[in-house]
Amino acid sequence: MAETISVIIATNRGGPYLAEAVDSVRAQTSAVQEIIVVDDGAPVGELERFAAEQGLRYLRSPAKGVSAARNAGAAAASGDWLIFLDDDDVWHPRRIEAQRAALDANPRAIASHSGGWYMDADGTAFGNGWRVRQVPALDMLRGAVPLPRITTLLVRRDVFDEIGGFHPGIRIGEDNELIRRLLVHGESAAVDDALVGYRRHSGNVSRRMLDGRLSAPRSLRRLREEARGRGQRRVVAALDERLRAMRHEAADENLGELIAALRHRDGAYAVRLVGYVLMTPWSSAQAVVRRIRS
Repeated sequence: MAETISVIIATNRGGPYLAEAVDSVRAQTSAVQEIIVVDDGAPVGELERFAAEQGLRYLRSPAKGVSAARNAGAAAASGDWLIFLDDDDVWHPRRIEAQRAALDANPRAIASHSGGWYMDADGTAFGNGWRVRQVPALDMLRGAVPLPRITTLLVRRDVFDEIGGFHPGIRIGEDNELIRRLLVHGESAAVDDALVGYRRHSGNVSRRMLDGRLSAPRSLRRLREEARGRGQRRVVAALDERLRAMRHEAADENLGELIAALRHRDGAYAVRLVGYVLMTPWSSAQAVVRRIRS
């Protein structure tokens, strides 16, 4: 894999971790060709000054959310391959080297993904992180193994452009929606090493997952209809299987979060969860039974 790589950092906050994220890119044993900071509505001048000091490309985008910002960065990028780096994550120094090697070993793959580790606000690793294994794209689409994480993805630029990039109308779960469309298109080469550090702190956008659970089935059904229109029967069957499992998973997660919200007296979120539980009475009743039995 001799092609060039562009790294896109879409952010509306800059924040205390951005310099660390950039440093981890520059510490790679296999260099990237450009780093683009896409300013998605940060205070005027703040990120532009940072980019100038760091020698990065800078692009100011209308504040329309991370999907639009990432798409703007991809459109401006010159690389043959794209990586989307969150402003608070870091990379292992061998990330690019290892993923390049995986793509060399799988020349038909359109992307590569890896495992990773969790770290706290201070950068201290905790927990077991996550692992990946090489499986067919259909197995990921049907949910036999978790989807690749966008923070570990290295994707071919021409394929990203062909599928239309991130869906700008999706604000929660936009990364999984993109990855599913990529997996319909081709395979991803897995690297079962912890190559990306995902920082968990109070500013993470993923703290409340209900919105994601509501939007995911809609995007899956849309993808299913597109696959059906193309006559991709195996993809349709895989997505049907994932939709069935998702109903059970959502019911379990909603019940668990409702109990936690009541315990912490988070009334507003509890009311939202109660509304969704009442909308899905059969699945919710089954979730109660599973929790009692466990």
